[in-house]
Amino acid sequence: MGNYNSQYESYYEKILRRQREAPSYGGYSSYGESNGGYFKQSNKGTDLFSAEYFIKRIIRDLVGVALLFIFVFLCKIINTPNTMAVYAYSKNIVSTDFDYKATYESIKRINITDIKEKIEDKTENIISKIFNRDKIQDKTKQEFTIPLKGEITSNFEERKDPFTGNIAKHTGIDIDAKEGTDVMTVYNGKVKEVGEDTIYGKYIVIDHGEGIESKYAHLEDISVEKNQLVDKGGVIGKSGNTGKSTAPHLHFEFWYMGQNKDPLKYLDQELFKN
Repeated sequence: MGNYNSQYESYYEKILRRQREAPSYGGYSSYGESNGGYFKQSNKGTDLFSAEYFIKRIIRDLVGVALLFIFVFLCKIINTPNTMAVYAYSKNIVSTDFDYKATYESIKRINITDIKEKIEDKTENIISKIFNRDKIQDKTKQEFTIPLKGEITSNFEERKDPFTGNIAKHTGIDIDAKEGTDVMTVYNGKVKEVGEDTIYGKYIVIDHGEGIESKYAHLEDISVEKNQLVDKGGVIGKSGNTGKSTAPHLHFEFWYMGQNKDPLKYLDQELFKN
């Protein structure tokens, strides 16, 4: 490679000299003189996560990129078999076609919610094994009932909002039901909230313990009060068409540990069939 080595070493030594003379940042000096290693600890404390540290780190990485560029450039102008081989390899890497559009489309298809739910499910499985207890989904499918029988007309998923036309998350399931149909609590519990608003209409929230809650919305009538104890299968109200609703039905939500869950993963789907 001709006289390249001595020129490069001289340039690199200047870079290292500047790093040695540079003031420390975030409690760490740029270069450790006593042991020849980077990030020697100084007497000013340690803060690896300061903004100044990251700025210095970015600058250092950019210097590294610049050195690589210089290295490739020198290989181009110094014609020896070795330098030409290095240059050809570098050029091939840079010029290789990369399908950015396909990669972008793949990233867009990633569903963060699904990934989050899978992580939560795996965590639940681990906890169940450690404490030798039933998985919460298995328990609810065995012990919980359904609020009423009927066709599920809308699932727990993103959908087009029937009022705005925008894509939005549907936070529960919709069960087809005529106005005045009995709505039952899915398990023993305590009425946590009774109310009415422009979205849910008349609604009930029941706390079943162990971090499980259920919500019943668009009701025509409510027959329980706040703090009232209820039994599994007990009638708590009548289905209706109140609030933001396009037709009579029951909107049902299932919550676990403060997280809105897909009710169909926690209840026996066969029970909904007439």
